[in-house]
Amino acid sequence: MSRALVRPRKAHAAVAAALGMAVAAATTHPASAALPSSTPSSTTLVLGTTQSAYGEPVTASAAVTTASGPAPGDVVVSVDGVAFRTTLGANGTAALVLPPVAAGAHAVQATYLPQDPLLHDGSTSSTVTWQVTQARTRLRVDVTGKRRRAPIAVRVRAAGEHGTAPSGRVRIVVRRAGRTVRVARGELDRGVVGGRLFLDPGPSRAGRYRVEVAYRGDADHLAATRNVRFRIR
Repeated sequence: MSRALVRPRKAHAAVAAALGMAVAAATTHPASAALPSSTPSSTTLVLGTTQSAYGEPVTASAAVTTASGPAPGDVVVSVDGVAFRTTLGANGTAALVLPPVAAGAHAVQATYLPQDPLLHDGSTSSTVTWQVTQARTRLRVDVTGKRRRAPIAVRVRAAGEHGTAPSGRVRIVVRRAGRTVRVARGELDRGVVGGRLFLDPGPSRAGRYRVEVAYRGDADHLAATRNVRFRIR
């Protein structure tokens, strides 16, 4: 074989080897600048009301926005650090009813958890203060034995204005013709004074009666009173 034929083949082999090395390098080590960057997000939180009574339902609404439009994923709404997770809708919003909490001030915050962290950045809303006040208490008083020769019995039930069950002590006073004839005390259990309180140790006498019920209230319920009048002839 002549030298004129050998040299071109050697040159061609060298060029092919160099191209192969370049392709392998590009495939094995892609340029970092070619990777797409994640899109920043912004999360906002709005409460249906920032001041509510104990037991009153309150809805938290979160919205997540990005430069590329609604972002898929979940939102975690935390109340005093206790987290509740919900999925974002197609429009980038989510809503949930907050759990019941005790009366007082509570910190509420929403955090976006992207479905694909490589495409979207997570974000956290500003903290919203949720003030929960004591609920009003409604008393129901049922009196039996409103006749002569029968002992007077009183049954007391209490309920918060949003269906909660108050606890604590109840004082019952029975007056006849303006004079106190009996005083009794009871403890609410799931909103009811256990059993009926018999306030007159003996047969009832004729006259005008007034039953005064006073509830002291608890940490989540306001105090309340209820009066019942009746007459025994």
